[in-house]
Amino acid sequence: MKRLADNVKITMPEGPGAAVTGYTTATNCIDMANYRRCRIVLAVTQSGAGTGTVTLKQAAAADGSDEKALTFAGYLKNETGVTTDALTAVAATTLTTAGPTTGLNVYVFEVRSEELDQANSFRYLRLNLASLSNNTAAAMWYELYDCRNTAGADDMPTGISA
Repeated sequence: MKRLADNVKITMPEGPGAAVTGYTTATNCIDMANYRRCRIVLAVTQSGAGTGTVTLKQAAAADGSDEKALTFAGYLKNETGVTTDALTAVAATTLTTAGPTTGLNVYVFEVRSEELDQANSFRYLRLNLASLSNNTAAAMWYELYDCRNTAGADDMPTGISA
């Protein structure tokens, strides 16, 4: 029986932090060359009504020097804190958080490799979070799955671009 770790590569290129105001550097790029799908999870805890802007970026270069926006049509969210685990689908091409006054807010983005600009060899992906306010903690991780090659937990291809 396969474990989740045999099918999913979980990467956290930037660690969780207190009072994070953004994840805006190219250091959090992941490489989709060996994977068909990626789930990005952003969790933020806010001490008051806060805002922030999320965009997805794609690049052909691992350092993100040629990055451009990746259009998306929606995401999932839970802005009810820890009282429920329900995710609500939101049809939108950008995310400007306006979460509840306090609590844990979770946002989930799904990306398929064919959504990247393959004609120009774009294979790197990252979530860009800017201008986050009233945040007491934030964490972001990528779950790469549907590996292009058969693998197991011990030989899953790397997902971090650097």
